[in-house]
Amino acid sequence: YIRDNRLSNIISNIILPKTVYDKCVSNYTGPKDKLDIYLWIILFRYQLLGSNNHQLGVLPKILLKMKQDFGLNFECFASSINFTLSNFCSIYYDVEQYFGSKGSFYNLNPISGTYGFNPPYQKDIIDEGVYRIFTCLNKSELNSDNLTFIITIPIWDLEGKKKMKELFKTEFDYPQIDYGEFEIIKKIKESKYFRGLCMIPKEKFTYIDHNFHLYKNTTIQNTYIIVLSTIKEIDYIERIDKYDFSKS
Repeated sequence: YIRDNRLSNIISNIILPKTVYDKCVSNYTGPKDKLDIYLWIILFRYQLLGSNNHQLGVLPKILLKMKQDFGLNFECFASSINFTLSNFCSIYYDVEQYFGSKGSFYNLNPISGTYGFNPPYQKDIIDEGVYRIFTCLNKSELNSDNLTFIITIPIWDLEGKKKMKELFKTEFDYPQIDYGEFEIIKKIKESKYFRGLCMIPKEKFTYIDHNFHLYKNTTIQNTYIIVLSTIKEIDYIERIDKYDFSKS
């Protein structure tokens, strides 16, 4: 009964706003008679993962502003449903390739350009992804190329939590997973590619759920915006500090 009930719930959530559907249609390159079938498969698979957050994305206005300011041209973790930029990675390449996906981020070999890194908020994915970024930056520097990653991850480390409480008087009224020092933040700050960070309180950072066209105006996590880059001359953080990450 439980299994049937979950399947029924998943199927009832196979919906898509018309604006997103139209975007998918305009980006589609596969067989004409397979468009709706592939979209249904994609939606079903993401629902099957068991989370309602897989189609959350940074507000398009922010990504487009970063495109204008820094040449952002690639989303490392996205989907055929929630992408904003023309280049993106996703997990279901077998069907999402027809909507523009370049496949898994872990198979990508960035050489130059600016990439947005907004992974699922899961420690192992974040850790593995950041180490992958270090590898890419090392290769890029050896080739004298300009490569930048703008990273969006939660403030889970003890120092970050303490600073958020001091700066914004933020309190948590829900159970938290304790990641301790969240060592990857220390690795980031120690990296020679670290160009700074912003700390955004959860009340001021809006995500958009592209699947249901809903805005999450108060997220459950405070958020880091971190820049890792081979470029030293650009003050990324000075510009990003002026961004409005809320819906308004």
